[in-house]
Amino acid sequence: MIDALYIAESGLDAKQKQLDSIAHNIANVSTPGYKTSQMNFLTVVQEERNSVGDILNSQGLGVMANQSALDMTAGKMEQTGRALDIAINGAGFIEVEQLGGKFVYSRGGRLSTDSQGYLSTENGFRLASMLQIPPDAENIHISSDGVLSAKLFGDNSIEIGQIQLVNFTDMSAVKAVGNNLFEADKNALNSAHYGSAGEGGMGKIQQGMLESSNVSMNQEMMNMMMAQRSYQLNARLVQVSDQILETLNNLRR
Repeated sequence: MIDALYIAESGLDAKQKQLDSIAHNIANVSTPGYKTSQMNFLTVVQEERNSVGDILNSQGLGVMANQSALDMTAGKMEQTGRALDIAINGAGFIEVEQLGGKFVYSRGGRLSTDSQGYLSTENGFRLASMLQIPPDAENIHISSDGVLSAKLFGDNSIEIGQIQLVNFTDMSAVKAVGNNLFEADKNALNSAHYGSAGEGGMGKIQQGMLESSNVSMNQEMMNMMMAQRSYQLNARLVQVSDQILETLNNLRR
């Protein structure tokens, strides 16, 4: 019965983490570009092996919450009309350079220019493409393939540069780090490929748009109810195990 208590405790811990993940999804239902996280679980098994490695006996010891996986399904496109709002309609990320030279990745969003005119995220991080918009630029235009152009001195239109996209074959190695940014580990970087928007499987860039969250409130509420029921069952198992242990103790007196 002691094992039953530990197994039930592992279930309580795993379901609490799932509830925390669901609550985080619901809290970000209105966050542009947010991607739903889904908690994965692993069965904990203790195995007894002989000297040559053959399994002699195995015993389940409960469950544990594994790292959460991101649902990269695209959210709906919402029109804002703002020139520096962009969304990627399809696959791909925009590479962003943080302070200190570390690269992270964005699905677009509400861009702006920093004090030197470089195109940056709303967190102040410059795009890795290093696009600098002149202070007197007007009628800024971003094409579907990411080409940034603007008018200078009245009617003179110039091409400033192009926003490049990056995508990863191994999406399991990409994780959210907050502020609408994503981080890729070594495995993901090894599978990275760069290109222009609209080519090689990359999505197209849409100016004056923002990608909404892909959180489904109906699905998250269902997930929450199921997780709560599972939590209650594990709590009930703790109570039953405790009652049985109490009965056994009374029999020994």
